[in-house]
Amino acid sequence: MKHKRFSLVIAAVMITALTLLSASSIARTHNTIASAQSTNDQIMAMMTTMNAGFEANGLDLRVDHADYITSDESGEIGQTVFFNDRAKQIGAHFVPGDPRRGGRTNITYTIDQTEGAIDGLTQAQTNAAIIRAMTTWDSVNCSTIPINRVAAPAGDIGVVEFLSGLGGSPVIAADIVHAGWLPGGLLDPNVIAVTFTFVFLSGPGGPPSDIDNNGKQDTAFAETLYNDAFVWRINGNVDVETVALHESGHALSQGHFGKAFQTDSNGKIHFAPRAVMNAAYTGVQQDIKGTDNGGHCSIWGSWPNN
Repeated sequence: MKHKRFSLVIAAVMITALTLLSASSIARTHNTIASAQSTNDQIMAMMTTMNAGFEANGLDLRVDHADYITSDESGEIGQTVFFNDRAKQIGAHFVPGDPRRGGRTNITYTIDQTEGAIDGLTQAQTNAAIIRAMTTWDSVNCSTIPINRVAAPAGDIGVVEFLSGLGGSPVIAADIVHAGWLPGGLLDPNVIAVTFTFVFLSGPGGPPSDIDNNGKQDTAFAETLYNDAFVWRINGNVDVETVALHESGHALSQGHFGKAFQTDSNGKIHFAPRAVMNAAYTGVQQDIKGTDNGGHCSIWGSWPNN
């Protein structure tokens, strides 16, 4: 068992939840709901801390929501936790040519170089797995974003960790930041990984901006953290590339997909259809499925002429 190194304060949360279509018993359903609520509380506590930090420093940024994936054996399915429930149906997306991101029409990503050597894997191995995942999204035929890797600054990176008092850095290193593995105990034991999406505000203390008038909030950047409480593998469970592919889908504005059902005999959660963007980890999936492709194309197919 991996040891807990830090602790977080728990706070209340407003959430939207996926619904299990079947469960083995009312008691199990109640346990699942309680577990999900605990997870959401923990993630909301992190978002509350981060947004307080942004506000205290007068920055026109806020974390808008977080998407997490769970183990299929946990009895819980991943959810989206919204910091501001009133805005949850608007969604968020990067703006092509956004001057606040340097006017670029590409999407950049980077990988923390201090927290990738885990469970006998080297930094080079976890780097390569994440790069393969990003390349998969970059290679979708309907889209010509492009997605480019940039070098990470020296040292530990990650705004989430920095604002949560867990190390990291205040520097926003890329549009999509793979910020490494949090020590076991910081995230709920059912959460394999979580992606936080940050949006620009229209001004100090103002609402989220929508400078391209597309009805969506303007994404500033997204940051993914992986949970070191799990045993990580390359091409095995829990597979780095599979999880990075799923979380990168969230960073690229996709939500969860698929109807969930539970097998009574073993309590495992399954999805129909099986897809990378299912809300629980269902084994190694390193190629996006038709539903994943369709979701990506609906968001990015016209980029940069959104």
